[in-house]
Amino acid sequence: MLQLENLSFQVADESDSRKEIIKNLNLTIDNHRFIVITGPNGGGKSTLAKHMNAILLPSGGSVYVDGIDTADEDKLLDIRRTVGMVFQNP
Repeated sequence: MLQLENLSFQVADESDSRKEIIKNLNLTIDNHRFIVITGPNGGGKSTLAKHMNAILLPSGGSVYVDGIDTADEDKLLDIRRTVGMVFQNP
């Protein structure tokens, strides 16, 4: 199961100010479910997916994969074995 609790993510823009990409997102995806995330370029789809397999860590909130917090560096391999990602340009 994937669980996102108040997920927020910010990046610095050209002027070094913070730009919020994801704000307070709550989402639960149960086991054995297939989901599709669609939207325009720059909509945050890849950013969201990268949070699900701990390539990116939240600026705020938490992401759990089968109950494991993605911020737990000791569990990165377990998380990445559970959540796969196919990159557009591998």
